[in-house]
Amino acid sequence: MTIATASATPPAWWRIGLMPPLVATLPLALLVVALLAGFGMQMQRERQASLTRTVATLQAALEAELQADTRLLKLLAATAGPASAEAFRSAAQGVLARDPGWHNLALEDAQARQIDLRRPAEAPPTPLPDPASLARVLQSGRPAFSGQRDGLVSLRVPVLREEVVRLAVVAEIPLASLAADLARLPLPPGWALRLTDAQGETLVERGPPPLGTPPLGTPGAEAGTLSRQVGETGWRLAITPAPFGRITWLFGLGSVLALLLGLGLAARLAWRGRAAVALHQQHQAEALAHAADLERRRADLLATVSHELRAPLTGLLGYTELLSRAELPPTPHAWVQQQRRAGQALLALVGDVLDFARLEDGAIALEDTSLDLFELLEDAAALLRAVAQQKALGLVIQRDPGLPRWVRGDPLRLRQVVINLLGNAIKFTAQGEVVLSARIVARPERLEISVSDTGIGICEEALPRIFDRFQQGADDTARRFGGSGLGLAICRRLVVAMGGTITAESLPGRGSRFTLRVPFRPGQPPDDGSREGEPRMPLRILVAEDVPASRLLLVAVLERAGHAVTAVEDGPRALAAVHGTPFDLAMVDLRMPGLDGFGVAAALRTLPGERGRMKLVALTAEAPEEVEAACQEAGFDALLRKPFETRRLLGLVEALGRHPAPRHEAAARSGGVWSDN
Repeated sequence: MTIATASATPPAWWRIGLMPPLVATLPLALLVVALLAGFGMQMQRERQASLTRTVATLQAALEAELQADTRLLKLLAATAGPASAEAFRSAAQGVLARDPGWHNLALEDAQARQIDLRRPAEAPPTPLPDPASLARVLQSGRPAFSGQRDGLVSLRVPVLREEVVRLAVVAEIPLASLAADLARLPLPPGWALRLTDAQGETLVERGPPPLGTPPLGTPGAEAGTLSRQVGETGWRLAITPAPFGRITWLFGLGSVLALLLGLGLAARLAWRGRAAVALHQQHQAEALAHAADLERRRADLLATVSHELRAPLTGLLGYTELLSRAELPPTPHAWVQQQRRAGQALLALVGDVLDFARLEDGAIALEDTSLDLFELLEDAAALLRAVAQQKALGLVIQRDPGLPRWVRGDPLRLRQVVINLLGNAIKFTAQGEVVLSARIVARPERLEISVSDTGIGICEEALPRIFDRFQQGADDTARRFGGSGLGLAICRRLVVAMGGTITAESLPGRGSRFTLRVPFRPGQPPDDGSREGEPRMPLRILVAEDVPASRLLLVAVLERAGHAVTAVEDGPRALAAVHGTPFDLAMVDLRMPGLDGFGVAAALRTLPGERGRMKLVALTAEAPEEVEAACQEAGFDALLRKPFETRRLLGLVEALGRHPAPRHEAAARSGGVWSDN
């Protein structure tokens, strides 16, 4: 009995015999667990970093797209105040044609939608589709995005009319267009994206959530979801990555699994840097390509808006100037002067917006020539002296006795800065005087120009940001005095481009002093014998302009000066007129339908004899530095920017009439007459 019991019970020593294998296997198991844990942590960190990069890339691209749309609507809003309904509808139709992804453009007030591009011009106003969103825009004076309605989202931009926000320009963007824009952006396979509005309603959803995961934005959604707000729209962009696959590791393989995992981890560590660099380069290249595409679209839109706005302004200001010279009763004459000031204010606003955009891109090239500093200061003061006299203000010019008359620089841009500073000083001064002073300071030698006033002044807190864009001295400055907040920002960028500095000093209630300092370089007076011959009056002039208002204005001004004018509306008619009649000079618009101004110039320069040597003037609403090289290459002798002043137009014609027709080779054209107004 005892023997049977002993044989049935396992001996205790066998447990001791299993210990060595277990002890030997335990380090391998611990190694496998450690490698798996390290590998999982590394993958988790990389996934989180990839998620952060992806959200940042999509957020930046979406904000850039929405900011471009907002800037475009602000340009349209600038025309909706003083411009007529026909001018606004024409500009809006041009913009809508450039961006077919938009559904509609409209102009709304607090009661109804007054202008709707989806309806005929003669149709009566329609009820407001979203009065609450419009009310927020009219009360805050800031752009706002609304939630989705009937598959559309609306972007509203306030319109300032009579110094009060009364209207709003609204663009209706289909959700399908917004989804198409987001679909072009990179998103890793299996990831989910959702764009929601301020009320949490879904606008765009891309990539369904993986199986077994709750929808985006609901309680219990995966912890890896990352969401960010899109600019000031109130929208949120949320992204959820694909979950890890479940892997079952067989610990029984022991050392084999540990070896394979070790090799895999080593390979991962070896190639991780290269893969990360390649992924970063790919994302950077995609972001740069998208940014370049947005920049091309923005430049194209700026050129289109510039042409669409400046073309009607040419007729508006030109005919107003002709009316101001006519014999009118006092009351109508005052109305004409008010209309002229409103048109000049609108032109200044459009110029500020386009100049600021070009300055941000570094697209403005500065001229380096000798300029008459005395004449520049006198012209700037003479331009604003009438405004100062209307307010009973003194406008004084103080020149240091040692100030030289001739210096080198860009006369147009320096004059622009001085006029802007003088205009601000007169605007914000109710009584007293405005002083424009200039001198040369040493160590190092600088030309210092100062504008001092006895106006309302600027508080100390606002001085550091007074040169920032869309910033003014007080919150109610735009309402009380008008302005876009871009003038001083443009002045600072122009002065910095000249290699100088601009500063401001002010005390509230006692006035302000703005001082610019640019490098001083002595200039030389022009040679008095440079003019050859006398003006050839009258001249035979051909005008090719597709805009009727601009064409009739050119004919009226030139014929009033005694010239014989033939006007046509397109390029083929211009060439036909040249074959039938000899002309001394041709003025050709660069943006004509069909055969444009460059094509007309190229065809004229191939003609034999006097016709091929005829003087050519390019008419354009674009910035001179953007088209000057192309105009010279095409054979133009001069460039005139629209809208133009009558005196500058006639001065250009007179200057071209003094010189004999040059050879049309590029070397001969380099001495032509060029005007940037």
